[in-house]
Amino acid sequence: MAARLRDSATLLPSLVGASSPESRLREIHAHLLVSGRLASPSHHADFVASLASSSHLSYACLLLPRRPATLLAHNGLLRALARGPCPGLAFAAFRELPLAPDHYSFTFLVRAATSLAAAASSATPMPTDVAVSLLAGSVHAAAFRHGHAADLHVQSGAVSMYAAVGDVGAVRATFAEIASPDVVCVTAMLGALSAGGDVDTARELFDRMPQRDHVAWNAMLTGYVRVGRSREALGLFDEMQKAGVSVGEATLVSVLTACAQMGALERGMWVHSYVRSRGMRVSVTLGTALVDMYSKCGVVTMAMEVFESMSERNIYTWTSALSGLAMNGMGEECLELFKRMESAGMEPNGVTFVAVLRGCSVAGLVEEGRACFDSMKDKHKVEPWLEHYGCMVDLYGRAGRLDDAVNFINSMPVEPHEGVWGALLNASRIHNNVDLGKHAMYKLTKIESKNDAAHVLLSNIYAESHNWKGVSKVRNMMKSKGVKKVPGCSAIEADGKVHEFFVGSKSHPRYKDIEAMLAEMSHKLRLQGYAANTKEVLFDIEEEEKEGAISLHSEKLALAFGLITLPEGTVIRIVKNLRVCKDCHDYTKMISKVFDREIVMRDRNRFHHFKHGACSCRDYW
Repeated sequence: MAARLRDSATLLPSLVGASSPESRLREIHAHLLVSGRLASPSHHADFVASLASSSHLSYACLLLPRRPATLLAHNGLLRALARGPCPGLAFAAFRELPLAPDHYSFTFLVRAATSLAAAASSATPMPTDVAVSLLAGSVHAAAFRHGHAADLHVQSGAVSMYAAVGDVGAVRATFAEIASPDVVCVTAMLGALSAGGDVDTARELFDRMPQRDHVAWNAMLTGYVRVGRSREALGLFDEMQKAGVSVGEATLVSVLTACAQMGALERGMWVHSYVRSRGMRVSVTLGTALVDMYSKCGVVTMAMEVFESMSERNIYTWTSALSGLAMNGMGEECLELFKRMESAGMEPNGVTFVAVLRGCSVAGLVEEGRACFDSMKDKHKVEPWLEHYGCMVDLYGRAGRLDDAVNFINSMPVEPHEGVWGALLNASRIHNNVDLGKHAMYKLTKIESKNDAAHVLLSNIYAESHNWKGVSKVRNMMKSKGVKKVPGCSAIEADGKVHEFFVGSKSHPRYKDIEAMLAEMSHKLRLQGYAANTKEVLFDIEEEEKEGAISLHSEKLALAFGLITLPEGTVIRIVKNLRVCKDCHDYTKMISKVFDREIVMRDRNRFHHFKHGACSCRDYW
C-alpha cells in the first residue's frame, strides 16, 4: 500500500472506501504523514475530500484543525459534501469556514443547493420545495455579500440552482446578468423555461444555441412532453436522431411519455425495439415508462409482460400497471394485482388508491371498492384525497346506487369538489335521473361555471327524457355564460404518422376515400338494422349544423380512415379527446362485427375494446 501511495495521490479515492474501518484510515493517514505528502496543502485537501466523499466525515473534520487552516482543504470538504449523498451537510461545513469564502466555495455551495432542489422535486425524503427555494435565495445573497456573485462559475451555477428550484423569474434575472453564458448555463436556462411551461421561448433559445449537447435536447424534449405537446416532442426527437445526438434513457422515457399521450403505439414499440437491439438495461424508470405507454395505447398484454419481466419495481411501476388495468376495464385483474402488491410489501400511496378505486368502478365492484377505500386510512395510513371521494361517488353512481352516492357525499368530511359533482352528474346521465342531474349540475356550476362537459351531460339527460325545453334551456344557459363545447378530435396512427380528425372536418388529403368508406359503412350497417341514435346529437345540431352530421363525428372519420389504410387483421386504435357518444359507441360495436375488425378506442375517461359486436365496457361507461 505504501508503494501505491508513493505512486500518486490520485489513488486516494480508491484507497479510502466507505466501508474502510478507522484502523485503515489511520494507517493511510500515517503513511501520508511519513511520506511528507500532507505537508502539501493540495495533498492535504485531497485527503480531506477523499475522506468526506467516502462518508468518513468525522475523520475528515478532525484533520482540518491539525494544521494551519487552508481554504483549499475546506473547499475540498465542501466539494465532496456537495457531490455526496447528503448535500445538505455542505451548508454546515460552510458555516464553520475559518476563512473568508472564495468563488470556489460558492460554486460548491450552489451545487449543493441544486442537488437538494433536484432531490426535493423527485419526492425523496429531503427538505420541502419552499425550504429549498429559501435556501437557494440565501446562497445567492451570501455570494453577493462576499463579492463573488459576478463570478462566471457562480452565475452559471446559480442559473442551474434556480432552474432546479423552479424559480423561473430568478433564472431569467440571473441569466440576464451573464455576459457570455456557456452551454451549461444556456442549457440550465432552457430547462427552467421548459419546466415552467414556456416552451415557445425555450425553443427560441434552443434554436439560437451554437452548440447543443444531449442535455439541451433532452430539456427541450421534456418541456414539450410536460405541456402535452407530444407531436412536437416526437418531431424534435426525429431531429435529434438526424443530428446524431446520443440517445440515452432520459430521452427514451420522454419519447415513451409522448407516445403514451398520443396513443402512438408504433412509435412506442419502436422505442422498445431500440432498447432491446442495443442491449440497454431496462431500469425501473424506463420499464415503468414502457408499462405506461403500452397501457395508454390499450395493449395491456404487452404492458403486463414488461411489468412481469422487471427485476425491480417501485411504487410508480406498480401504480402504472394498476392504472393501465383499470383504464382498460380490467377491474378484477386490477384488484388481484393490488393484492399482489400488498403481499410484496410495497406500501401503496394516494395515486395507487385512485387507480384501484377506478378499477373497481369500471367493473362495478362496489363492495370491494368500499373495502379498499376503508383500508386507506385504517390499514395504510393514507388520508383520502378529493380524488378518492370522487372515485367513490362514481363507484356508487355507475352501479345505480344513487342514494348511496348522495349519502356518501353528505357524509364527506371535506367540501365536495367538481370531481364529486361531475361523477354524480354522469351517474344521473347513465341512469336517466333528471332531478338528481339538475342538482349535481347546480352544484358543479357553482364551482366551475363554464364547465362545457357538465352542460353537455345535463343536456343529454334532458334529451334522453325527451325534454326539449330542458335542452333549449341548457343551450341558452351556455350562450349567456359564453360556454363553448370543445370540438371532438380523434387521432389514429398509420405508417408511423399520427393523423388527427376533428368533428365535421373535410380537410384530410384522403377525405374523398374516407367519404366513400363512410358511405359503405353506413350501407352495411343499415342492412344489419342500424339506426342512428340522435338523442345526444340534438344538443350538437348548432355545432354541426344539421342532424345528418352525426356521421362526421371525429371517431367515425378516424375509423373510416383506419379501414381504408390499415391492413386486414390489424387492430384499429383511436384516441379521442372527449367521451364517446352513445351513437358512436353503438356504431363502432357494429363495425367491429360487420367488418370483422378489432377496434380499440381511448376516450377521455377510459378504453373501449370492440370485438365481434361487443365492447369491453359492457355498455357501462
